Amino acid sequence: MSLDDTKSQITTAQFAEQAKSQLSGVDFKLLRLLCLPDDADDLSRVIFGKENEGRPLPEETQAFWKHYITLMRAQAADTGEPLEKEYKAWPDFWHGIVLDAFRAEEMPGFQDFRHQLLAASHAHCANHRNGFLKQWYSFNRDLQNILTALNGRKFEVDFSRWLVGSNELTEHLSQNKSADFGLGKGHELFEKVLRVWEQDNVIQRERGIDLIRWNWVSDFNFFNYFNIDRVLGYYAQLRILERWLGLDPEQGKQTFDGVMDTLGKSFSFPDIFKLKSKFKKIENIEG
Repeated sequence: MSLDDTKSQITTAQFAEQAKSQLSGVDFKLLRLLCLPDDADDLSRVIFGKENEGRPLPEETQAFWKHYITLMRAQAADTGEPLEKEYKAWPDFWHGIVLDAFRAEEMPGFQDFRHQLLAASHAHCANHRNGFLKQWYSFNRDLQNILTALNGRKFEVDFSRWLVGSNELTEHLSQNKSADFGLGKGHELFEKVLRVWEQDNVIQRERGIDLIRWNWVSDFNFFNYFNIDRVLGYYAQLRILERWLGLDPEQGKQTFDGVMDTLGKSFSFPDIFKLKSKFKKIENIEG
């Protein structure tokens, strides 16, 4: 399997279904944990009514999370609604965060809620006893923190609150004001991400970041011939490949046009610009 493949022999859903029947229950849960970041994004978007913004969620995904939300709201109201078996695959901390949000006097905002789920997911998996899962989450946490810092600084946004975890890297990113955040060329991951981030082409930049992830998996499993880490790595790469195979230029254009249309309807120019526009039309007619 290569990131340059134009088709895949199997989908992530088919792979997960096969894995469920062939792996032990303990090992299959590890596969499930790899999906937590995407799950956190999907659940947050459904809760806050953003399921059709940007990357549209499939109807079955929406239905899955809407049913979960109904169950959790019932639990938050202490109606004794039991959590169904299919949702028990998620760790206890996940359900706790959702319950706390529903029980709060004021529901947290979309970004805050999603960040809380993501941060807790990274913390949980970065301390897992499985080697691949632990290092994969630590690597992705650091990669995403670097991207957050680079983009935050470029657009002059206070990004420190959105960094995940607390380590030497986050300390540098949040406090150091130098161009390289005081990391220098000695930080291999920062150098790799920076080279990709500096590219002008957005698609090449995004693909470059996924290539860094892809290569990390290949390097980690170089001497793993067939064990659970090899299976987890294959699934992680398959998810990356499927993401690129699923990109549809026409759907992307429709999403972009929809965003621009929404912006156009929500923004009105001052009257002075309308007057200038009228004068311009008169000048064109007279000319």
